[in-house]
Amino acid sequence: MVCVYCGGGTKVTNSRLQKRNNRVWRRRECLVCQAVFTTHEAVELESALSVDKSGQNQPFLPDLLLKELMLALSHRKDVYTASREVLGTIVHQLLALPQKPLYKPTDVSKVTSEVLKRFDKQAYLRYVAEHRSLQK
Repeated sequence: MVCVYCGGGTKVTNSRLQKRNNRVWRRRECLVCQAVFTTHEAVELESALSVDKSGQNQPFLPDLLLKELMLALSHRKDVYTASREVLGTIVHQLLALPQKPLYKPTDVSKVTSEVLKRFDKQAYLRYVAEHRSLQK
């Protein structure tokens, strides 16, 4: 990896696996300017998961689900933080399903509604009302 400040080469000075969100945290130091910065390595979900929509495989776009979660959780003061945390839980549960890496929209909707039901009843009701057609 190149330095974000000067473009020089870097070395990893510390590295830790974050099991909870399946990432690797790394502290890097530039070999040229000695700047120190942190990087996070994570799986690119768009390439790891697909959704079967009308017989066509499309990449799973976590940002679209995040937008729906933010709408469902809009009554909360911590809407962004809560939405990101719920999204992480949903992705973790999707990756644990046996039909990976190809999911149906109903799979995503079912997992999302189950997670929201445990997390926030009001958000769950709002999400289910918006996604009735997918729940059948």
